[in-house]
Amino acid sequence: MSTKKLIKSDEKTIQIKALTYNLSWASQKNIVAGSEADFVERCQELGRDCFQEAKKLIDKLNKAHTFDIIGIQEAEHPTLVQDIVSITELKGIYRYATWHNTVNVYAGGAIFWNTKKLGKMKHCKTINLAPIDDNGNYTDSRPCGIVTTDKDINIIVAHFAWFDNRKYIQYVQTLFNHHISNNGPIIILADTNDSETLISHENPLIIKNRNLSYGLSKNDAKTKLKSCCWHKTKQQSTAGVPYSGYKHFNTTGDYILSERVQDIKLAINSPSNAPSVKDLYSDHLPVIATVVINVPHIIKTVLSHSSTLKKFKSAPTLMKRISYKISSKL
Repeated sequence: MSTKKLIKSDEKTIQIKALTYNLSWASQKNIVAGSEADFVERCQELGRDCFQEAKKLIDKLNKAHTFDIIGIQEAEHPTLVQDIVSITELKGIYRYATWHNTVNVYAGGAIFWNTKKLGKMKHCKTINLAPIDDNGNYTDSRPCGIVTTDKDINIIVAHFAWFDNRKYIQYVQTLFNHHISNNGPIIILADTNDSETLISHENPLIIKNRNLSYGLSKNDAKTKLKSCCWHKTKQQSTAGVPYSGYKHFNTTGDYILSERVQDIKLAINSPSNAPSVKDLYSDHLPVIATVVINVPHIIKTVLSHSSTLKKFKSAPTLMKRISYKISSKL
């Protein structure tokens, strides 16, 4: 019988193509509601199914980049997972949701990953990143899915609460440190609602003693990563959807965070909010990047045939015995 004997193990560096995208729950339901009400209203004015067009955009981007991880915030549509799997052929899937006590609905997200490169799911969990009030109740539904693979890689897709100070960041770091069960690489794909750009290369999330950022300075992010959000101007607003006060694609927040993130960028140009512009997909822009991590790797194995060789060595003796028995009978 042959056996494999491990001679040496080490780590190898792999590059992971990642996409994070908030697909707008209201757009998926085609209802004028939420902070993206004016966006959905514009889609309806144009007679455009922006959610269906967003899925076509994911298909186009995947053909160009071949993603290893996709993180979707605001996963609402019932066939969303099946649709993205058919587009990307990614085998790892985890869809999750948390309950919103105030409005009695679930808010969700979805994680898709390349199981050959990153491993199969070992375990998973869903947590709520919303702050807790004085009565011990969540103030909102801010879903976060955590998947740990059998290669000890932690893949997280999250939707943070609105925040404007580092106190909430410390709260989130504490939650992640509590809920991540190993010390392996961490990749976070998130809509962080970080309108003040409090997370950056200079000020990373610190989780399991790992500095996680998108690899850009705060100033660079304010120039290159304004992914939120599509809005009408005050002059364009209607009686049905009054002016929200939000500026058009004026803030950061959609991030891919890890220890080594390269080439992070908006996957498409920011569309104008002019009434004639039809290339609309979601109120957020998709963000893509390359994540570099180290994973365990077997350098060399030796195949031992010792037990098989023993059988071969005894074969001539066995043949002599068989030959003797046959000749005796004759």
